[in-house]
Amino acid sequence: MRYGYWLPVFGGWLRNVEDEGMEASWRYVQRLARRSEELGYDLTLIAELFLNDIKGVNAPTLDAWSTAAALAAVTHSLELMVAVRPTFHHPATLAKQAATIDRISNGRLSLNVVSSWWKDEARNPASRSAVATTRSTN
Repeated sequence: MRYGYWLPVFGGWLRNVEDEGMEASWRYVQRLARRSEELGYDLTLIAELFLNDIKGVNAPTLDAWSTAAALAAVTHSLELMVAVRPTFHHPATLAKQAATIDRISNGRLSLNVVSSWWKDEARNPASRSAVATTRSTN
């Protein structure tokens, strides 16, 4: 049996708990990933969403691909499974990003191909870009 966990890229996963004591920060997820590796966890799943549907659209959210690349460089055995939404990416760009992270991690990247289920993200690629641009400049 293998054990894994969802990385709290949203600062937690519970909708009915305002503060779970988990930050949506590089410092926190790096510490968590390293500690989980020490404890013998096999993998972490990294969600790909542009908007934080758990804590609210204005709450911080870590990017799945940047986070996976950074974790690949600071972990040694933890499998990094990114939940990828194909509708968010050009196929060639996605393939290049995945191949690069897989090389950085020495073969520890896995892809969990999922659908775009949240209508605010899935329906309008232009609005996703506008939201990302607005959030990154605030």
